Amino acid sequence: MSMAMNAAGESRHITFRVMTEIPLPVGEQVFVTGNQPALGEWDAEGFPLTRVDDRVWSAAARLPADRKIEFKITRGSWATEALQADGAIPANRVLEPDGDLVVEVKVPQWKDSAPPPTPQIVGDYRVHEGFHSRYLRFDRKVIVWLPPSYEQDTEKRYPVLYMQDGQQVFDPLTSTWRHDWQVDEWCTQLIGEYRMDEIIVVAVYSTEDRYLEYNPSMAGREYSRFVMEELKPFIDSEYRTQPGRETTAIAGSSMGATIAFYIAWTQSHAFSAAACLSPAFRFRNDEYCLQMVRKASAPMPDLRLYLYCGEGDALEKELMGGMREMEGLLKERGFEEERNLKVSEDPAAAHNEESWAGHTDDWLLFLFGR
Repeated sequence: MSMAMNAAGESRHITFRVMTEIPLPVGEQVFVTGNQPALGEWDAEGFPLTRVDDRVWSAAARLPADRKIEFKITRGSWATEALQADGAIPANRVLEPDGDLVVEVKVPQWKDSAPPPTPQIVGDYRVHEGFHSRYLRFDRKVIVWLPPSYEQDTEKRYPVLYMQDGQQVFDPLTSTWRHDWQVDEWCTQLIGEYRMDEIIVVAVYSTEDRYLEYNPSMAGREYSRFVMEELKPFIDSEYRTQPGRETTAIAGSSMGATIAFYIAWTQSHAFSAAACLSPAFRFRNDEYCLQMVRKASAPMPDLRLYLYCGEGDALEKELMGGMREMEGLLKERGFEEERNLKVSEDPAAAHNEESWAGHTDDWLLFLFGR
């Protein structure tokens, strides 16, 4: 509930009042985090609230009056984010430009105290919790989606697709804005229509080090070693894969697309294809992958590459230039449209999972179509 207090000016006071159904003991702290510097710009410990009692927390923040404010509630980390009553991760709460407000938020439960909701994944899959790497700081979850015939045809082996940001790949309950890439649905449909080969999909969760791990200029090389030396050998030993390069592909979006391109390009002895959606080829003055391709000498890696970007918001417009430059560089080096390169643009699409899901069938067919 929000109650307007006075007229809007250059700035306004937003009083956040958070009420928890579960009493919080002494030592706990509640935070508001959001898209403004005063709210920490999505740092989970963005703006601390003051304890009124074990169930009520409150504080006032000075925020721009002419900006849309988006925010969430945490207890100091994303592992302790406030959830909806059904256990789902809520969308960002939004305050439109206005005057001073009192914003009341009720928190029925927290992520670390709620029973996990039933996954909404179509088909058969396996979950590997706490997958460890000696190259990376954090353990991570890996979900392996299995094709329809996997349990019935025990002699058959399958191509493999490795995907980044695994929490966004299959399940809307774990994905941002409750929209996932719908890879499970599209694989099931396209395989059932005999339009694509049966494949295994390995969805690797991202961690707090996502930006570092997905950036080839930072920890991207260590992430590549994790994929090549730890993850892929494990998958090939535990599942009936076709482990060769011709039957192995990689995909991702945003920074996940950048690291997917980097791994495919530098490890083309192990990967034959990559799908890169909204790739950050030029972002924050970093253009590592563009430089890598500029400096490449013949012969070029033998790859099939799918590139996609939208223009429906500011971030997509920023990324579009880098993708178009990469398209030009690849064509100068012998890549040909529809043979080993496909480029797709969507003028209305924003930088989010819902937009990327709208193109999942297209890139799956390019990589694995019959």
